Amino acid sequence: MFILEWIRGGTQFILDCGTSVMLPVMVLILGIIFRMKIADALKAGILIGVGFVGINLMVDLMVSGYAPVSEYYSSVGADYTVTNIGWSGVAAMAWSCSFSLFIVPLGFALNFILVRLKFTHTLNVDIWNYYCYILTAATGYYMLLNLGASNMVATLVAVLIGVFCSVVSCKIGDHIAPKWQEYFDMPEGVTCTTFDTLLTHYPVCYVGAWIYDHIPGLKKLKLDAAKLETGKLQSWGSIPVASFVVSLLLLIITRNEASVVLSSAMTITASVILMPKCVSLLMEGLVPISNNARKWMSSKIKDSENLLIGMDVSIGLGDPCGMTTTLFLLPISVALAYIIPGVNFMPIGLFGGMIWTGHAAAYQAKGNLVKSLFTGTLYLCWSLLTLSWMSGVCTQLAFDAGVISSMSEMVTGSGMNQVPVVFIGLIGKILGAF
Repeated sequence: MFILEWIRGGTQFILDCGTSVMLPVMVLILGIIFRMKIADALKAGILIGVGFVGINLMVDLMVSGYAPVSEYYSSVGADYTVTNIGWSGVAAMAWSCSFSLFIVPLGFALNFILVRLKFTHTLNVDIWNYYCYILTAATGYYMLLNLGASNMVATLVAVLIGVFCSVVSCKIGDHIAPKWQEYFDMPEGVTCTTFDTLLTHYPVCYVGAWIYDHIPGLKKLKLDAAKLETGKLQSWGSIPVASFVVSLLLLIITRNEASVVLSSAMTITASVILMPKCVSLLMEGLVPISNNARKWMSSKIKDSENLLIGMDVSIGLGDPCGMTTTLFLLPISVALAYIIPGVNFMPIGLFGGMIWTGHAAAYQAKGNLVKSLFTGTLYLCWSLLTLSWMSGVCTQLAFDAGVISSMSEMVTGSGMNQVPVVFIGLIGKILGAF
């Protein structure tokens, strides 16, 4: 028991440090395993860590720039009864589960074995986003407990669910790698293994893109965000100018003072411009790790040239279409909350994660800004409806996990809209568990 507690304490310490520390540690360990010089592995890890720090800072900067808009809409949204605790609150709820200790090492060990057996080509180093697997497992765990299963049975099933989800991420990572590398201009040997992106963002946005293509007249409507800077619009269509103008208009509409409008618009624009710079730092550290991983695996396994390193979807942030889409989706999300019946929370808490929605929409729209906005809007409809519907499940999970002290106030948060989580929640509601 002492050893388990010691391992749990060490694991929790690293998790508390966040992605910016966890990934460099993982990269350093992998770099040494892949026979890199310690200094080179450390440098790669630091660059990746710095890149993630920069990405998080830019996301926070964008959210802070939109703070006046958030305050305005919050003041007119007093009738909403559910509190959005954000993805960080849901992640904390997932990691607090006792069985999370087992899912990470078992998932990683199984992943390595399956790579050796060539069942998958993807070696998933995106350890932080294991919380997505654990959240899915936690939903199943509490559903079983509420249905009368013993703690041992519920724990065993939860661990199996979590490990299974990790395998699914790797297999999907295998499948999307070529197109994903091409669209986001990623180096060969890199793919995405972020579970909520692969099982929710991309599928829902794919449906949106499919609907768009089958609406008469829309299919022919194309606007390539990457070409705005070189087309007839030239500077007016550039990301800096477009970001500033869109932010300016939104801040004016929400009745802010002139000084607030100008300073906030500049803050938002700065986050949009600096985001690709942060991603480039991350990529500078990722490329040598990816190259050495492939060389090492080729020496251990015949025909292992197809080895892929599974990374956080954040390495794709900075795409022009994704950034522009994000700017428009922020106000669209608030408008939808007023329009769609049954939405019980203000989507201000979704702002921090909107950049991932924007880039998922852009990916499925293949850079077509009009199609991306349509697709992203459909995804927001999914999120608003499912997060509202899952608020009862989220509240009970948060209470059972000790994240909230009372069930008197309903909560929801990003992550509860994941397709697997919603599916388990649906089963639980049918069976009377939630």
